Amino acid sequence: MTTLRYDAVCSVLILLHILVHTKAALKDILNVQHLPDTKFGPNEYSDDDREYSDVDDRNKGSLAQSNNQQNTKDHLYSKADTYLDKEEQVITDILDKNIVWDAQWGAQLKLTQASAVSVDPNGNVAIFHRGARVWGPDSFNNENKFDPNNGPIAQNTIILLDKNGKVISEWGRNMFYLPHGLTIDQSGNYWITDVAMHQVFKFDAQDVKRHMEELKSAQVNSETSVPNDHTSMLKPSIILGEAFVPGNTGSTFCKPTDVAVHTNGDFFVSDGYCNSRIIKYNKKGELILQWGRLWNSREFVYSQSPPPYAFLVAHALALASELNYLYLADRENGRILCFFANNGTFHKEYRHPAIGTKIYSVAYAREKLYLVNGPDPFISNPASVRGFVLDIYSAKILSIFEPKKNMDNPHNLHVTEDGSEIYVVELNNKKVYRFLQGVNSSNNSQSAKRHQHQILIHPDTEDADTEKTNMTKLILGLGSAAVSFITICIAIAAIVARCQKRGYLRYLTTRKRMSWEAERRENFKLTSLLENRRGRSFKFLEKRPNPRDFSKLNTEPETSEDERPENSLARVI
Repeated sequence: MTTLRYDAVCSVLILLHILVHTKAALKDILNVQHLPDTKFGPNEYSDDDREYSDVDDRNKGSLAQSNNQQNTKDHLYSKADTYLDKEEQVITDILDKNIVWDAQWGAQLKLTQASAVSVDPNGNVAIFHRGARVWGPDSFNNENKFDPNNGPIAQNTIILLDKNGKVISEWGRNMFYLPHGLTIDQSGNYWITDVAMHQVFKFDAQDVKRHMEELKSAQVNSETSVPNDHTSMLKPSIILGEAFVPGNTGSTFCKPTDVAVHTNGDFFVSDGYCNSRIIKYNKKGELILQWGRLWNSREFVYSQSPPPYAFLVAHALALASELNYLYLADRENGRILCFFANNGTFHKEYRHPAIGTKIYSVAYAREKLYLVNGPDPFISNPASVRGFVLDIYSAKILSIFEPKKNMDNPHNLHVTEDGSEIYVVELNNKKVYRFLQGVNSSNNSQSAKRHQHQILIHPDTEDADTEKTNMTKLILGLGSAAVSFITICIAIAAIVARCQKRGYLRYLTTRKRMSWEAERRENFKLTSLLENRRGRSFKFLEKRPNPRDFSKLNTEPETSEDERPENSLARVI
């Protein structure tokens, strides 16, 4: 019996432990934060017959607006931003002394319209420019089609420089028609957008390296008067879009502008001038999702800011992979939009009166946003064209930087991962700027600790997004609950089997059965039945008087024995 009690106590403790573990697992599952999926129908994407070019906006007049529309737009930027403190509405013109312009870097370069800049994993700087071609008012027709008879750009359109500004190599001749975006990912792959071809290209790092070596060999042979015409044309590993065919389907673009690449290989395309949308692909180039639509001129009449999913020239992208944030420079709306990279859900908007009405590019490094604005000839008091640094949490302007004087029309910028180097390219001035920033690692680590609670979801950097990870956790949790339930059943069955093996159940069952049999036999004995019957029947007859013996009749009112306790007590005695 003692052994039985010991087994029961052990089983109860095991069951309590399993239940506590299961409760904790289910609590973790319920606390997982799931972001809502946002889907858009085909009607969410609209075309606009106006063209927004890079440099000829002012000459072409494509952005000209009526006085009422412009007054409305000025009113939009006179409002206090919801993410800024009141004292941030007025900032000084003091430049950040911690960000220094390196005036000698790249001064020897003879550039044309420089549209993009990026840095490879070795720290080399790549500049994408348009050679002798200029994006003019006649570059596209009314249907946003470029005439391919103009031919590709004959000059090398990509220049690779080392950290000292010395040219390493040049390539890209006879390959592109109107360059726009250049992104070099963490593996050294080149991602390029061509607005004339309406296409996106990926060039693998190994192919680019081999091609540059062939170009160097050809150059050496030409210097030694040995002709070499065996230089192979560099072939892209991924081509998205149809050449010279504008569209807004899953397989066509209309003047795509930029590419941002996730650490797990997924990438995003901002498409761009006509469609104003963002498209997400996996590493194989297969479409995952898309969101956004054009905020056209008809919506300027409303005295309100554009909605978060309506863009007016989606011009540049930046990724904060560790935070699962994707940033978009909504150029003509003068704002930076932040979305969750896994499902495109809107998170936050950044804008500031000091930045103005145009933001051309955005970059991310160490919980800071770097951006360059642009001129707006249609407002009376335009903001100075400079570079700005914003805190991603408070949206406050932390720093302002520029070369010796204001920039004219910066088109793109890139920031190294540690934030120590900032590169900016200009279209009109045809220049590239390098800024050096002193980075205080202790301050950055403290900032990271201070804002750690605001990091919502970390993306899966292998082959799945956060949603897949959460689904895996849910499945594992349900599996754990099922295993716990099965374990409980097995434990109970083991206890029963052990008791049965030791004879406890047989003993208890036999004892109970014997008790029932004894009680049944006792109830069915003849003497018991007669005694019970005699006690009930004959006793009653003995009390009944003889009706013929009138002398013994009692004329007193009849009274029960219960009403006369003394008689009952006497009889008992």
